[in-house]
Amino acid sequence: MKCVRLFLATCLGLALIGSTVAAQDQQTLEGTLVDTKCYLADPEANVGNDHGDMKACGTMCLKGGSPGALLTADKKLYTIVAPSTKLADYVGQQIRVTGPVQGEIILGMKAEVQQDGQWQEVKLGTMM
Repeated sequence: MKCVRLFLATCLGLALIGSTVAAQDQQTLEGTLVDTKCYLADPEANVGNDHGDMKACGTMCLKGGSPGALLTADKKLYTIVAPSTKLADYVGQQIRVTGPVQGEIILGMKAEVQQDGQWQEVKLGTMM
């Protein structure tokens, strides 16, 4: 009986958490995709994909697990909660990310990259 109650309580809790995330206002933010680790080390120099003499440094960092972030035109930095390996090939490019925003973090429900003047969706897959 305790297991049934625990199971029901867990299901209820997950349903409440899921509805809370779904109920949050979805926002779409646009800016440059940056590698969080390198950008924070030198915000002036590490906005693109190449950092110093290191070609495609941002891509390598995201493929290695460093989180990606969106740098807006007004220099606000939003960490993107999404698989960084799926975003890695787009470091230094213009992106749009849609999802709930909490402070300076955006849950990436959808991501698009601008290529040849058009927005192309990035397949983020699942995070679980």
